[in-house]
Amino acid sequence: MIHDDPLQTAPHTPTDSPTGDALPWKPKVHGRKRGFLTPREKLWLDETLPELLPPVAPTRRELLQALEADPDSARLVLEVGFGNGQFLTRQAAANPQDRFIGIEVFQEGMAALIRRLQREGITNTRIIPDDARLVLQERIPPESLDWVVINFPDPWPKKRHHKRRIVQPEMLDLLARRLRSRGLLTLATDWEEYALWMADTLENHGAFENLAAPDRFAPQPEFWHETRFELKGVHAGRRIHHLVWRRKD
Repeated sequence: MIHDDPLQTAPHTPTDSPTGDALPWKPKVHGRKRGFLTPREKLWLDETLPELLPPVAPTRRELLQALEADPDSARLVLEVGFGNGQFLTRQAAANPQDRFIGIEVFQEGMAALIRRLQREGITNTRIIPDDARLVLQERIPPESLDWVVINFPDPWPKKRHHKRRIVQPEMLDLLARRLRSRGLLTLATDWEEYALWMADTLENHGAFENLAAPDRFAPQPEFWHETRFELKGVHAGRRIHHLVWRRKD
């Protein structure tokens, strides 16, 4: 679902979704979305962002074909909450044959990613400025994703805010339907309590298997790219926890 102003997350209303799913809850994005862009930057973003929206297609094959990729060999990768786009840009640059979709609601992050893509001439990445749960329900075909990345999501440390965390059983339900068989789900956080929450939620869900078992957390993956956000946590003395899971057959 894309609204008239692509930088607004509007109240959800039912649509004729190609995925055929219905959300059992009403998503709400918390926190600052507008950011600190100048009027000129805001105008530039308003003009540029619609050109980077991915097409809507009912199947993985049709989506990849619309993205001018080979559906028999290309991966379809989704990053939920790409921040300033450092990780997404590096993955896209290193894997030009694949297609990447980034979800973000913060304007500064969108602007930073677009500048990186333009500066490096990267053309295999699309952006959707909306709630990730709505995107998964309404814009991503079933069993189409090869890899879902969730790096450093907001930990919402206060107990009364835990319901705002992105890693919830309902979110895993959506991801299980959108990932292909044996598709990857990788997560990273520098907040230990949230890492344990993620592991508990995944272990109790049933649709995923831990590739680091019998350990709960994985060593730093080979695909990992260090980011400025990660370094802030390391310099503050926090350990980075990696989770590498896979959708079961």
